[in-house]
Amino acid sequence: MSIFVQSERSFQRTFVSLFKMATILDRLCVQFCIRELKPFQKETLKNLLDGRDVYLSMKTGGGKSLCYEAFPVLWSENHQLSSACNVLVISPLISIMKEQSEFLKTLGFTSTYIGKTPEEDMMILDERFQFLFTSPEAILSITKWRNMVTRSQHFKLIVIDEAHTVIRWGESGAGGDEPFRAWYGKIGEIRSLVQCPILLMTATANKAARADLKRKFALNNCHEIIDNPDRDNIKLFVKKVKSTVPIADLFFFLIKLLREKKELCERFIIFCHSIKLCSDVFSAFKMEKCHNIDMYHSKTNEAVKENIRKDMQDANGKIRVLIATSAAGMGVNFQAVNNVIHFSPQKIWILLCSS
Repeated sequence: MSIFVQSERSFQRTFVSLFKMATILDRLCVQFCIRELKPFQKETLKNLLDGRDVYLSMKTGGGKSLCYEAFPVLWSENHQLSSACNVLVISPLISIMKEQSEFLKTLGFTSTYIGKTPEEDMMILDERFQFLFTSPEAILSITKWRNMVTRSQHFKLIVIDEAHTVIRWGESGAGGDEPFRAWYGKIGEIRSLVQCPILLMTATANKAARADLKRKFALNNCHEIIDNPDRDNIKLFVKKVKSTVPIADLFFFLIKLLREKKELCERFIIFCHSIKLCSDVFSAFKMEKCHNIDMYHSKTNEAVKENIRKDMQDANGKIRVLIATSAAGMGVNFQAVNNVIHFSPQKIWILLCSS
C-alpha cells in the first residue's frame, strides 16, 4: 500500500512539473509573439539552466537572441524568485545594443546599455536592469563597471553576441601595430569576474574558430549547437572585370534601373572593402544623377547612420541602393534586400549575391 501511495505521489509531482513547464512555455510564446520555441532554442535554454556553457552557431534571423531573452523568465520560475536574474550581454556595436534593448522593453523587461544616459548609468550600478548591454571596453577597462559585475550576485548569464569578432579583433597587427579594439583580445577575463554560464552566439565560425573561442573562455564543459549555414534561397555569381573599367560603366545596369524605377527599384546593398572605394562608388552614382541612394561606413555621422538604419528597416523606404563598408553588415535589420554586391573584395572581383 505504501509503495502504491509513494508511486502515485511521484506521478503527481511529475505531472504537476510537466504541467507547470508547459504553462511557462505557453506564456513565453505569448510574450514573445511566437507559436512555439524551436528545438534548438529549447536545447539551448535547457543546457543554460543546467549550468552548462553553450556555443550556438545559427544563421542570421534564426532566432538566436530569444535564447537569452527568455532565460530570466525560466530561471526565475526554477528558482522560485529567490533572487534577481540579470543577463549581461557583450556586444560589438552601440546600434545592436540600442535595438535589442528597445525591443526587450517592448516585451516588458527592464533593459539598457552602459553609456546611454547618466541617470541610467546610476541605475545600472544599483543593478536595476534585467538585461545590461555593454562593450568589452566598458565592462573590462572602466573600474566602476568592472567592480560592479565582480561584486554582483545577480548576473546568471553572460552572452557574447557576434562571437566571431572575438577571433578577428583584439590581435596585434603586422609589425606590432596597435590592435583594432584591443579589449577584444582580453575578453576572456569576463570568465573570472562572473561565475555563471556563458552563451556564445554567432552566425559564422568554422571548426578552428570554435576551438579558439572555447579556449579563450575556458569552456571545458560546453554544449555545441551548430546549424548548417547553407541557404537554398541564395545564389552566388562571380564576375571578373578589368580595373580600368569606370565604376559608372560597371554599374550601368543598376544606374539604369534606378533612373527608370526610382523609389520602386529593387533594394540593393553594395559592399566595398574601404571607405575610399565606398566614396568613389557613391560619387559615381551621384555623377549619373541617381537619387534614392546613400552611403554608410564607420566614419558616417551617428545621426546619419540612425536615419539610414530607420529607412532600411522599412521595406518601402526611400533608400533603394545603399553603398557601404562592413560597418553596415553586422547587427542590422534591413528589410527587402534581395540583392547584395560585394564590389572588389580582392580589387578585381564583383560578387553578386541574389535571392
